[in-house]
Amino acid sequence: MPPKKQLTEDVILNQAFALARTQGFETITARGLAKALGCSTQPIYQSFGDMEGLKTAVIRKAVEELTAFVARQRDAALPQELDTLIGYVRFAGQEKKLFQLIFTSGPAALGQALPAGSRMPFDENLLIYANGMIMMSAFQTLRRSPEEQKAMLMRAYALFQGGGAARPAEDTGKEAGI
Repeated sequence: MPPKKQLTEDVILNQAFALARTQGFETITARGLAKALGCSTQPIYQSFGDMEGLKTAVIRKAVEELTAFVARQRDAALPQELDTLIGYVRFAGQEKKLFQLIFTSGPAALGQALPAGSRMPFDENLLIYANGMIMMSAFQTLRRSPEEQKAMLMRAYALFQGGGAARPAEDTGKEAGI
């Protein structure tokens, strides 16, 4: 009978996620993770096959964290599309390393958070506007409180919904990229 596995897949994933959250995704290596876990690299490869498998699981967990964060921030008085973007911008401000991971992983990463076959739940123009706010905040060229950012998003939402920034009909419903 083979020896019992000491480290579960969840323990390994949670440690890798913690490293991504605090130090950045690019710092995750098999040796570094093994050192943090106090083991050899063997349990990592036994659980995930290779580092790509582990990294894919970390990205998925980051998207799940984003989804949970947005749900916890929910304001039922707002349209869901607007409320989701407000949560998205707040997540970027509070979870910088995880947001960077999701953002650089592309639209497919956000697509993991959606039910199969569904599209992005918000207008591409709003997503571009929100990402612009996030980047400006990251580079400290937009110094606004979360309340001020929310007000900015609410104004942009009203403008985009009211036709202030028209979009071609063929773009309606397209999956938005980041």
